Amino acid sequence: MNRGARRHAAALTVARRIVAEAAKFDRSGVRIRFGLRCAAGVAIVLAVSLASGHPLQGVPAAVGAFIVGFASRQGVYRTRAAAMLFTSAAMAFATFVASVSGANVYAAVAVAVVFAFGAGIVASLGPVSTTIGLNSLVALAIFGQFHDTPLQALGLAGLVASGGILQTILLVSVWPLAGFSAERKVLSDAYRTLAAYAGDFPRVKLRSPGSEAFSALHATLEDPQPFARRGDIVAFESLLVEVERIRASLAALATDLYNLEAAGRSDAARALIALGDAARIILERIAQGLDSAEAPSDWDDTWETIDERAERAQRQAPAQTARDVRALLGQLRAAWRAAEFPASEAIAVPVPLPPSLRPSRAGEALRTLRANLSPGSAFAQHGVRLAVTVGIAEILSHVLPLQRGYWVTLTAVLVLRPDFATTFTRGVARLGGTLLGAVAASLVALLHPGTEAYLVAALLFATVAFMVFNASYAAFTTAVTGYVVFLLAFGGFPEHTALLGRIEASLIGGFLALGAYAFWPTWERDIVPVRLAELIEAQRRYATLVLDAYLGAPPQERSIRSAQLSTWRARSNAEASVDRMLAEPVAPTAVSVRAALGLLAASRRFGLAALTLSARIAPGMPRLPAAHDLVDALLASLGEIAAALRARRDPAALPPLRDLQSQLAAEVKGEAEPFTRAFISETDLMVDSLNAIADVLHRLNAERSPS
Repeated sequence: MNRGARRHAAALTVARRIVAEAAKFDRSGVRIRFGLRCAAGVAIVLAVSLASGHPLQGVPAAVGAFIVGFASRQGVYRTRAAAMLFTSAAMAFATFVASVSGANVYAAVAVAVVFAFGAGIVASLGPVSTTIGLNSLVALAIFGQFHDTPLQALGLAGLVASGGILQTILLVSVWPLAGFSAERKVLSDAYRTLAAYAGDFPRVKLRSPGSEAFSALHATLEDPQPFARRGDIVAFESLLVEVERIRASLAALATDLYNLEAAGRSDAARALIALGDAARIILERIAQGLDSAEAPSDWDDTWETIDERAERAQRQAPAQTARDVRALLGQLRAAWRAAEFPASEAIAVPVPLPPSLRPSRAGEALRTLRANLSPGSAFAQHGVRLAVTVGIAEILSHVLPLQRGYWVTLTAVLVLRPDFATTFTRGVARLGGTLLGAVAASLVALLHPGTEAYLVAALLFATVAFMVFNASYAAFTTAVTGYVVFLLAFGGFPEHTALLGRIEASLIGGFLALGAYAFWPTWERDIVPVRLAELIEAQRRYATLVLDAYLGAPPQERSIRSAQLSTWRARSNAEASVDRMLAEPVAPTAVSVRAALGLLAASRRFGLAALTLSARIAPGMPRLPAAHDLVDALLASLGEIAAALRARRDPAALPPLRDLQSQLAAEVKGEAEPFTRAFISETDLMVDSLNAIADVLHRLNAERSPS
């Protein structure tokens, strides 16, 4: 097969994958209760406007309520409320500006370009800011068709804000009735993750427990419910502390098992495997209790079984492993007691602002924005691409003879994303969904419904849109198209007679967005090295705190936990970036897929060793001053690897890690302290993982270099 044929085959493969992904419907993503809750806000707005005899005024308020309902997917409690309120404010501002400037083509285009670039840049601040920026653009596109005086525009903006604020109040008001379901779910997921890990000890060699559930757990408990009582928060915090300690202890036992098997101590290894299975039962019972909001069920032999297996493991395993076993046993008992939910004190707790809204983050946010205002920033590139695309869409919406020209801009805004896979998958899904929604609306319009029927149809489609957003973007788009048609028809606009115009405008906007990305792509292959470097840098910060404790520095438990969480997030970002690279139709250049996967695998081994050492930090533990040279070399190697990834170069020669580690092992060979032997074992794994990473980068550089 020649090069042209291979490219054609690869393009067909990518096209099939995009279409398949766009058409996919994930039933597990259907959210019935979420759909009903959010649709209630839209229903109230429309019912009040109909009862007052002013259905037209209900349209902008219903738009605000509808969009803010989707904004409620961000955050957990206070962050979620803030996201909804800020989205309401941003949409109101965009509505005012759009309706005032909409009559002048030049002003409308200029405003659209500024808003689009701003939306691209503020996305660098995180998902909440991305939501706010995107929805302000949506409001700009929708309400740019209204050509109002400033006073009229102010009233229109007020209606949009009132719908959003009402939706916020309704969604927040149910929190006290939810019974801490969000907290229980993330805790249950974390304990169930550990249960699966403990029950699979024979196959978790050199792999730490998954971090995804723990990232969600931290995000939830760092954003506590404003209506919580002191006892509730204390109980959840206790469960968080214990699940983290159990995670570290299980990781330590996994490395113990690996070492025992390598040493041929099969009896001790089997004892640890049996202990892991008993721990699985206890962890699963805790997860079940959290699911049902009840104390975990205790069978008569639950603790008798694990005590017997723990005793057997301690008899047959080395001293450090015995310590790890005792630590795990104590942590399991503490978690069991915490899961029984002691009686709460009826005392309100002063709840701090969530991290994303604290004043101390304002300076950090400004620094982030300033750093991304550069040609090399992916966010700046997306901002420029989005601004140009939206500007062209706005021009086309004014100069082309389209009945519903604003759909050109609206579709372009919703389709164009920073990455290839999402842009093209959403583009195909949106175009298909728009066509299906238009057909559905046409069929309903044939029945010549009245105002009340349009209200019911709008609510039905809105509810479906909320329910299926996570399940299928194509189904969501179908529902949104029907909702907009019936909402505007409810307000008195002849939307059901402009279906072909809407389809035409949507096709123009969709193809414009796809063409813009095809003309100026931002390939994930160029971002992957940065994400991998960020992961290595996060591991370096975490390892610094852990290893310093072994050198004699006072253990900084809070800082270690924070650094560990940052490492989890960096790993999630790196893995997501590699996944997006796999979906691109171009060959990787800076880092090959094989190299990226090899780097992730080796970094996991380093993370497991660091987590194991972290689990064994204890007050009064002996110092290891002889390890200074090795620790310095490990940290320097991490720094050099991260720098090489960022610069896309071959790493300079690393310090003689293996020699330093072997020298330290020889110096302490006769020492009986299990703590020291455990340190030697884990640093051996660290050295192996760093040498493996360096080897991957050396081979990658050799492949890139001309022969």
